[in-house]
Amino acid sequence: MGILRIGIFGGFRKKTGPVIGRRVNGQDIITGHHHPSTKRPTAKQIEINDKFRLLTTFLNSIAALVNMGFKYAARGKRPLNAAYAYNYDHAFVEEDDHFVINYPKMVYSRGSVETPYGVQAVLESSLEESSGSEVRSIKFSWSPQGQSAYCQYTDLGSFLVYNPVKMETITVLNAIDRYALSYAVKIPMDFEGDTVYCYMNFASANGKIMGDSAYVGAIEV
Repeated sequence: MGILRIGIFGGFRKKTGPVIGRRVNGQDIITGHHHPSTKRPTAKQIEINDKFRLLTTFLNSIAALVNMGFKYAARGKRPLNAAYAYNYDHAFVEEDDHFVINYPKMVYSRGSVETPYGVQAVLESSLEESSGSEVRSIKFSWSPQGQSAYCQYTDLGSFLVYNPVKMETITVLNAIDRYALSYAVKIPMDFEGDTVYCYMNFASANGKIMGDSAYVGAIEV
């Protein structure tokens, strides 16, 4: 049953007979009832659908970083949509007749703040004094840079460790300032044996200017 919103001459929502009413971007839209296609999808359609699924799954898993990193570059779009459009052309590589994410080319943040210089990530293990149990972490480090309009000691670093085997992400937002030159991200013990992908970026201390995310490398845990 369709529901009239503002009288008989206004738009309606839900289904009425063969037509469907909905509101999109402030406008009342009426469309016909959709019927599933009986045609088999083409190879190109399958490729597009596979790429869409892969990229949206990855970006949605790091939505907090994307929403922050693309909020100013989106220009009226949803940050996730802007990130999808930006990454689509270089986000895939073909392996054994199917597509996989090209992790070194992925970008979750864009802006003018300078990327870290000489950044690297290494796996570290230590014993926790209170429990005596092993703690594993990935230590990010970067080189000092001279201050400028878009490179301040107070810039805040965010970090991402992504495990595609378990489809799990570790994200740390605005964790530490640029002057610290290093930051350790704790990882679960069940990541052992998996390869994880590491990224980081800087943003201004007030959060109004973002920097491009930097791919740091792949680490076998």
